[in-house]
Amino acid sequence: MRINDKENYDKVKSSISMRNLKTIIDSKDYTITKVAINSKISDSTVNAYINGQKIPSLPTLISIGDYLNCNLDYLLDRTDNPITMSDLDKINSDRELNQLFQNIVSLPKEKQELVKAYVKGILNS
Repeated sequence: MRINDKENYDKVKSSISMRNLKTIIDSKDYTITKVAINSKISDSTVNAYINGQKIPSLPTLISIGDYLNCNLDYLLDRTDNPITMSDLDKINSDRELNQLFQNIVSLPKEKQELVKAYVKGILNS
């Protein structure tokens, strides 16, 4: 879809949400200012993305994704999984890790949450 005109731009803009941007900033204990500085944009621009007032250009989106080490679909709320493509490639190339990942995915949701909590505990210790 081309977004050369206001109607199409507004349609695309309304379909994009960047609530996960705030989620990942908070999960990494970063500040909006830190993300803005490292992405070479202003604090108000980051806030405008989070609040749905603006949509980022592709280079800006890539810059934010690289800094936060997450995939762009996650930033655009198209997935709940922030894993990067390079990390996904590592999982796929490591047979044991791939099997572990498949086992976790096959668990019921409450058991997956326990695994997540356990891994977070290990990472925080």
